[in-house]
Amino acid sequence: MKRKLGLTLVFGAALPLAVASVAWACGVLTTLSVNTKVASPGQTVTVTGKNWSTNAGTTPVTIRLRSRTGQVLATTAVQPSRGISETFALPASLSPGWYVILATQFNANGAATAGTPGRTTVRIQGAASSQDAAVAAAPWGSSTPSGPAASAAGTGGSGSLLAIMLAATLSLTMLAGGWKLLSRSRSRSVAAPQFGV
Repeated sequence: MKRKLGLTLVFGAALPLAVASVAWACGVLTTLSVNTKVASPGQTVTVTGKNWSTNAGTTPVTIRLRSRTGQVLATTAVQPSRGISETFALPASLSPGWYVILATQFNANGAATAGTPGRTTVRIQGAASSQDAAVAAAPWGSSTPSGPAASAAGTGGSGSLLAIMLAATLSLTMLAGGWKLLSRSRSRSVAAPQFGV
């Protein structure tokens, strides 16, 4: 009985991962990248992206600093190829540190289009050109990009990521439990006394 349960758990471990991978594959995420990862305050940069919606009623793509409601850096139309490309100057008041740049787009109902926002980071080096630099300090006060960029930016595609993480945890738990039951049933069958006639 334990052997059957163990086998069921081991083979059943693949099911949650299969479901989560199908869900992940169905959602195409937007992309965003910047032409330089290190810039100076006030420097002109170019951002590009893919997989943006060209459906009727969708808004142009708005590029913001730090969060979905942060300072607007630029607004750009989506190309027929579903790509974007926009050149703009970073704020001159930025202090040194890592910053998140987000791009958002909304459908006719005012909801965020699927797969948005697109995110990227840029590191600012050099002195800010105004006394207001303290107001524009790095969003998480860290010199590394591993800070809470995604959480500060909003949820975006985190629902899919959460589903994948939960599925992976469930699968690993089922796999470990099944393996343990199988190994116990094997050790008992080997250690059992052999009666000869």
